[in-house]
Amino acid sequence: MNLKDNGYCKTKKQSQSMPNNLFLYRQRANISQDKLAEAVDCSRRTIGNIENGTHDPSVQMAYRIANYFKVALPILFPDLNENKEA
Repeated sequence: MNLKDNGYCKTKKQSQSMPNNLFLYRQRANISQDKLAEAVDCSRRTIGNIENGTHDPSVQMAYRIANYFKVALPILFPDLNENKEA
């Protein structure tokens, strides 16, 4: 899969969704995309794109989001641990 790294996340050129639990955790915390974006230093649009799977977060961004919710990275982003080249 072709990915373009822009520093904050990798933009997928193909419309393929990476399953994650960001929307679920954000809803449980009852916070908006704007509030989460401000807390982890990114745009609301980035949060929305990560939630819907059109962007893969960078490792740094994934850690900031996981730290915000105080959960382990593999719980929030389970697909990051899988080797896609097998």
